[in-house]
Amino acid sequence: MRKVNSVQLQDERAQLKRKAQDIIDLCKKEVRDLTEEEEKEIEDLKGQIKKKDEELKALQQRIAELSVEDEEKEPQEEDKKEENKRSINTNNTMKKEQFSLLTAIRNIVNNKPMDDITKAVIEEGDRQARKAGINTQGQIQIPVENRADITVSSEGEDVVATDILDIVRPLRAKNVLVQAGAKFLTGLVGNVQIPRMTAENVFWEGENATAKDGAGTMDHVTLSPKRITAYISVSKMLLTQTSSDVENAIREDLINAINTKLEQTILGDGDGKAGGASVVAPIGMQNGVTATEVADFATLCEAESDVEDANVLGECKYVMSNKCKAALRGMIKGTNATGMVYENGSVDGTTALNTSHLGTDKVFIYGDWSNLAIGQFGALDILVDPYTASKEAKVNIVVNAYFDAVKVNPDAFVVGEVVTE
Repeated sequence: MRKVNSVQLQDERAQLKRKAQDIIDLCKKEVRDLTEEEEKEIEDLKGQIKKKDEELKALQQRIAELSVEDEEKEPQEEDKKEENKRSINTNNTMKKEQFSLLTAIRNIVNNKPMDDITKAVIEEGDRQARKAGINTQGQIQIPVENRADITVSSEGEDVVATDILDIVRPLRAKNVLVQAGAKFLTGLVGNVQIPRMTAENVFWEGENATAKDGAGTMDHVTLSPKRITAYISVSKMLLTQTSSDVENAIREDLINAINTKLEQTILGDGDGKAGGASVVAPIGMQNGVTATEVADFATLCEAESDVEDANVLGECKYVMSNKCKAALRGMIKGTNATGMVYENGSVDGTTALNTSHLGTDKVFIYGDWSNLAIGQFGALDILVDPYTASKEAKVNIVVNAYFDAVKVNPDAFVVGEVVTE
């Protein structure tokens, strides 16, 4: 009876995991994030799996207790009990191990081999990178977003992949472009074309007339992987610590470094060539654009109307520099008005977000940010360099991440600069 119960529990647990994996695979196939309903279902399945794990653990403990009791009563049953215990231990994947980036870095610095947990994570990250067509340079490849468990078969344990180094959720929270409404596509593979329809694709036709083929005027923009490189320096003394706070601090620094470079590039005026002949970075939203000079509230409203004339469908928002925010806080709405243009995080009721990554000029970008697509490709590629800063007793951690960004509809945005003192 014991063996039947344990097998039944294990089968039920496996079915729950397969159901969760099916949801995740569907999201990957459709290149999208989980919906709220899917996330809720995943969490519910995790809870059911945890309950099955607890039942298996209780059953294992009970068998162990009975083994002690039966040792005196039924010596002839000893081999059978041991076989049952081994069966449960072999199939029990209840124990969860969290991947430690700090441990992986420390192993490289100290020239130590990676444990099975770390190797499994790096192998998954390398697989994601190769699938995305990315050549890695570092010793550590981290899956960027993977909600499924990574199984370490040699130890019979699972690694919770969502605890590895999820940069997607923190970036969504930190990135001002995503807050404004930009589309953030993750887990992309190769070049991705995003189609866009122009007015020329829509026609009036008679009731029985054949619809015209609008494919000839169909347009698209392309996202392709481009490498962001950033690094942080960590003292060797800090790497000897085992505190979870140190682990979190290193992760936070890496995410901040990526986010800073991403925002500065997308909001800038670069041509994406970085001084070379080919495009190696996202083209800045201000590239080739002449900023509209805003001297008062009336000209600001006129700049907004330029976007509205493009018939955008989404909610428009402002993203502005800190200097621009300060200037609009001091600008009145009109000669007979008492209110200021910028008040309580909005420009005349329109949400306004500010960031230092737009530079020190009084610049703003207004528009429907759903017309900005940001793509993330492959895995995080991390190079641990213990030599360059060795004289300062530091280790350089270089992170290579692959992103791109493109305006789906350039007319959905207007760049402005406040010119009043």
